[in-house]
Amino acid sequence: MVVLILHCALLLMTQVSKAQQGTDKSVRPIGAILTIDTSARRITISTDTGPGLKISFEAGTRFLRVAPGAKDLQNAESISVTDLAVGDRILARGRAGDDGSFAATSIIVMSRDNLARNQAAERADWEKHGTGGVITALDPEAKEITITRQTAAAAKSTVIAFAPGAVLRRYAPTSVKFSDARPSRFEELKVGDQVKARGISNEDRPKFEAEELVSGSFRTIAGTVLAIDPGKNIVQVRDLATGKSIQAQVTSDSSMRRLTAEVAQLMAMRLQGAKDTSASSGPSQGAGDLQAAIERLPHLNLPDLKPGEAILLACSNGEDPLRVTAITLLGGAEPLLMTKGGKTFDLGSWNLDLNMSVGVP
Repeated sequence: MVVLILHCALLLMTQVSKAQQGTDKSVRPIGAILTIDTSARRITISTDTGPGLKISFEAGTRFLRVAPGAKDLQNAESISVTDLAVGDRILARGRAGDDGSFAATSIIVMSRDNLARNQAAERADWEKHGTGGVITALDPEAKEITITRQTAAAAKSTVIAFAPGAVLRRYAPTSVKFSDARPSRFEELKVGDQVKARGISNEDRPKFEAEELVSGSFRTIAGTVLAIDPGKNIVQVRDLATGKSIQAQVTSDSSMRRLTAEVAQLMAMRLQGAKDTSASSGPSQGAGDLQAAIERLPHLNLPDLKPGEAILLACSNGEDPLRVTAITLLGGAEPLLMTKGGKTFDLGSWNLDLNMSVGVP
């Protein structure tokens, strides 16, 4: 199962301080370290709820490092503040002041390097034992779904059944975080949803048996930039399909990249259903290849976008179709818009674990 690091950290802290929970109303911020000032005894983190927070510590503050997925402190390693690094994730226990400060009495640490290795292993396992696509049919009686995914050669359909005790989750409509995905049921699945499943598939089984499945309702918008508000992290986009103006909120979890000519060509070939036979592109251009190529693109900052620039925007479907949260935003999309024809873009919405604490498909 996907290692829910955030959940495990919260469970761990609950076990450690269970006797105090009846009266302790202190908050326990979780986030990634941005800066460490040992002389001032202060750590700044980017919290999972959005805003940054400055955490102070004293000489007696305990620092404990645990492995991703740890459920208790049995194998926790006692460390010092000098062992911390920018990018490490921490869960702090202490008390918030009226001025917005936070004084930590203990800090649990999950190192950036360990998290990266854990995420890489999780992602590799999803790629090896997973499948994904768009739901094209539902069988409520058999509790099975049929998905279709586009390969370089043609569309491929797969029937997915569910193993006993299979875990289903669904992305929140206003969040790009897998850690915000909530438990779900078969009845919530809809035709048109994108899904990713991990389980068992072999030649002896006519169906893919899912042990885990995550679903979401996503869309990809091809448009041009109308205006940028860096202060509010908002980009206004004209949807080329509808002509309407869409407000896209960019968060710390949004992946912003600028397309290169090579990746634009790869995506254009995917749209046209062609198979790439060039040596530079490798032997296969599946979904994993495209997502990996997108992840290697140069990072893009919001102020770098210019009015009139063509972009591709992957987002979740919320209640208001004109206000969305960006999952992936690709700048420099002019070559793709000229070759799109009438086909649908798919930016690989499942690369959402790039900036998260949890391994995700």
